[in-house]
Amino acid sequence: MIRKMLVIAAAIAVPMSAVAVVGVAGGVAGAAAGPPDPPVTCTIGATVTFAAPGISSNGQVGTGVKSTQTTVSSETLGGVGCVGSSSINPITAKTVKCVKGQPGQPSTNPGCNGVKGTEGWDSWGDFASTGTATILKSTKKLNFTINGIPYQTKNTSAAAVSCAGGEVGFQISGTIKAPKNDKGQTDVLTACLGTVTGTSLLGPNFQDNLFAPEPTTVATAQIDPVTSSVAIG
Repeated sequence: MIRKMLVIAAAIAVPMSAVAVVGVAGGVAGAAAGPPDPPVTCTIGATVTFAAPGISSNGQVGTGVKSTQTTVSSETLGGVGCVGSSSINPITAKTVKCVKGQPGQPSTNPGCNGVKGTEGWDSWGDFASTGTATILKSTKKLNFTINGIPYQTKNTSAAAVSCAGGEVGFQISGTIKAPKNDKGQTDVLTACLGTVTGTSLLGPNFQDNLFAPEPTTVATAQIDPVTSSVAIG
């Protein structure tokens, strides 16, 4: 009788132990993320390089060109209490079909020559009409490492903004996707365009040459770290 009771007790104990192990494992797997990291704001500087030869009033015209890329390089994060780096994807813009038999059309691309099968790109009209939509499409996911924390964003809006000192720029905003404990926090990238390089420039800064007539061409622009920032939280 005693032996039979011990066998029954052992049989009961095995599944109970298994339940205990499953419970512990489940608790680890479902552990909640820690508290969110404190809000942080960094300055950001970078070089923006437009598709060669650059942006101009007439823009460029050609055949077989379906899209162009604007690159962002040499990103530098800084400021008080901020050490980090970033990676911004190339900004890809579709070219515009020129209107057959109507030189200068569409109006956004005065350089279009009316020849069938030609495309236009990189005019100031393109910059004004599709700039924000193009930027958002290419920057929905951004990666920043700030004070050792790797952030990934999920951006949902982009808008043109006026910056201090008369600079013009863009503001991209959304929420944090990773790390888990910061998910849902806000992120805002403000990129203000400062000094430029190019040909026949009317002044040293981007705003001096915005919508300038031919032959002014802007090849590169600096994201000004004095007026530009990345803010998380």
